[in-house]
Amino acid sequence: MNESEKRNFILFVVGRMVSLIGSGIQMVAMPLFILDLTGSGTKMGLFATINMVPALILAPFAGVIGDRFNRKKIMVLMDYLRGFIILSLAYLTYINKLNLFVLFSFQVVISLLDSFFGAATSAMIPDLVPEKDLMKANSITESISSASMIIGPVLGGVIYGFWGMQWIFILNGISFILSAISEMFIRYEKTSKLKSHVNAKIILNDLKESILFIFNNDILRNLILLAISLNFLFNPLFVVLLPYTFREIIGFSAQQYGLLETSWTVGILVGNIFLAIFFSKRNPQKLFKNGFYGMIVLNFLIAIMVFPDILAYFGNIWTIFIIVSIILIMMGITNAFVNTPISVYFQQIIPNENRSKIFSALGVIFQAATPVGMLILGILIDHVAVHWLFLAIGILLFIDIFLFSGKISQISFVLPEEE
Repeated sequence: MNESEKRNFILFVVGRMVSLIGSGIQMVAMPLFILDLTGSGTKMGLFATINMVPALILAPFAGVIGDRFNRKKIMVLMDYLRGFIILSLAYLTYINKLNLFVLFSFQVVISLLDSFFGAATSAMIPDLVPEKDLMKANSITESISSASMIIGPVLGGVIYGFWGMQWIFILNGISFILSAISEMFIRYEKTSKLKSHVNAKIILNDLKESILFIFNNDILRNLILLAISLNFLFNPLFVVLLPYTFREIIGFSAQQYGLLETSWTVGILVGNIFLAIFFSKRNPQKLFKNGFYGMIVLNFLIAIMVFPDILAYFGNIWTIFIIVSIILIMMGITNAFVNTPISVYFQQIIPNENRSKIFSALGVIFQAATPVGMLILGILIDHVAVHWLFLAIGILLFIDIFLFSGKISQISFVLPEEE
């Protein structure tokens, strides 16, 4: 990267880091606040749904906007809007006028703005750095995201406990505004040749083009099928099976389980640091395949760990905690070796004019199987011992990778140039 490209990328990364720390602070405090406000776990679950569904519905349309308008201006505008909306929540909290209906209504708006922001930022990195530096740039970006999501939740629990939700909203709102200020200094011109104009016909045509591009590309289509199947297995494992196993079956404390979840994020951070420093010039295809194999082996290790006889052998709950934490850190590292190279591949093969809308469509498709997997695994937990569920998921992952291994070998990355 030349000096101008480095400057732009640093401003982009700093803006993301500041806003993600603010989001992490609010992310951990919001469920606690809703529980304190209502005492209802159902309402907390409803809030999570409200946070996710509008963004998924709007994502393809936000992608169309991201391809036809200046991505930097979209980023800056979305950050300012989210900042002022969240500061409004702080004011409503201060005057004691914040109720559940207002909170949910504001969250729908914030979720919609998140869609536009995500569509613009996911497509913008290849506009800021040369293609040979994409692996390093994505690794740095993901490292910052992981570090922010470690720092933010830790701060969120402390700040909410001492000063309450008002200061959570204040800090998060300010973080978005600071992020917008940082992004304003990025030197960026609209690179897409598409006209800055949209109507219903254009949106439908662009969505049709996105779907055709995805499913007419044999390798991309198979990668999507692989990603859907992995999300079907992995996301429910982390959201449903892990907390149930280690909180209800093994008996970890809330603090122990919180640290256990953090270990996964620490692994992703470490993996992306390794990618940025040591592996940015390596063949991404080899990293990609080794990451998959590593995830399978480590999943089998967790399955073995939770068998009753093995748990009885280790006995001490802190010994179990340390071993499982190490495994999850290693799984996070292998996850980085899968996700970052595949993000680079998508950035390399998807044309600039279509990047935002295709990335948005991919995001919706990738997440589609997750709720189904959660529902099925939630039902199975009541009828099948958890160690058999871990083992079954490990076997299904192995079959999954075996079936798609030939397709993975067909992926043709643009290899980084030697210095």
